[in-house]
Amino acid sequence: MIEYLIQRLAISAITLAVISLIVFTGVRMIPGDPARVMAGTEADEAGLADIREKYGLNDPIPVQYFRWVGLAIRGDLGESIRTRETVTKTVAKKLPITLELACLSILVALTIAIPVGVLSAVRRNTLWDYLANGLSLCGLSVPSFWLGIMLILFFSVRLGWLPASGFVSFFEDPAANLTRMIMPAFVLGTALAAVLMRQTRNSMIEVLSADYIRTAYSKGLAGRVVVFRHAIRNGLIPVVTILGLQMGALMGGAVVTEQIFVVPGFGRLIVESVFTRDYPLVQGVVLITASAYVLINLLVDVSYSLLNPRIRIKGAADAR
Repeated sequence: MIEYLIQRLAISAITLAVISLIVFTGVRMIPGDPARVMAGTEADEAGLADIREKYGLNDPIPVQYFRWVGLAIRGDLGESIRTRETVTKTVAKKLPITLELACLSILVALTIAIPVGVLSAVRRNTLWDYLANGLSLCGLSVPSFWLGIMLILFFSVRLGWLPASGFVSFFEDPAANLTRMIMPAFVLGTALAAVLMRQTRNSMIEVLSADYIRTAYSKGLAGRVVVFRHAIRNGLIPVVTILGLQMGALMGGAVVTEQIFVVPGFGRLIVESVFTRDYPLVQGVVLITASAYVLINLLVDVSYSLLNPRIRIKGAADAR
C-alpha cells in the first residue's frame, strides 16, 4: 500500500508539473496586454514600461516560468495585477464559498441518487425503475440556468420563501447562509444526481447478478441484508470514481450557477481573471484547481481499498 501511494504521489507531481507548464504557456497566449489593463487605456509608454519591468513581463518566457514555479513551491502565487492583492489571499476568500456549494451539491446528489439508484436496480423493469430512469433523464436534459431561474421565480418571487441571490458567510449567520445556498446547491446537485443514479443502478445490477450474491440468497438471507451488507459496498466503487471527478468539476465548473445566484465563488473568479488578463490570478486559480483534481483522484484511488478489500489484496500481491 505504501509503495502504491509513493507511485501515485510521483505521478501526481509529474502531472502537476506538466499542467503548470501548459497553464503558464496558455495564459501568455490570451490576447491583450496585462500592463495596459492594470495601467488603464490612457497610460503612456513610460508607465507601461515601468509596469512590465516591475512584474517581469519583459523577461523571456522560460525565465518567467521557472521564477513562478519557484515561488509557487514556496506558497507564493504572486500578486493580482488588477486588485494588487496576493493570489493566495484572493483564493482564500473565494475557495471556501465554492467548496461549501460543492459539498452541499454533493449532499443533495447523494441523498437523491443512492436510494433511487439502488431501488431502481432492485426493482428492475418495474414502474419504479421506469420512473427513476425518467427522472434521471430529466436531470440530465434540463439546463442548469433554466432550472435556476425557475427556482428563483417560484420560491423567491412568487412564494417569497428564499432569497433570490447573494451570499452570507456561514460563520456570520448560518440560517441566512443556508437559505441562500440551498437553491444553487439543488441546481448543481440534481444534474450530478442524474449521473450518479444511472451509474448506481447499472453497477448494482451487475453486482446483484454476481455468484456470491446468489449464494447469499441461497443461504436464506433476507433481501435487505444481501443488498445493504453485501452488494452496496461493491456497487458503489464506480460511483466513488464519478463522485471524485465531479467534485473537482464542481470547483471550477459552477460558473453559470454562481452567476445566476450572484455567489462570489471560485467559478466567477476564474471568469473575471481571464477577462481582465490577470496573469498571476489565472495561473494561481488554475493551478489550485488542477491540484484539487489530482488530490481528489488520489483519495478516490485510496478509497477503493476501503470499499473492497480484494483490491488492496490484489495490489499487495502485484507488488510482490
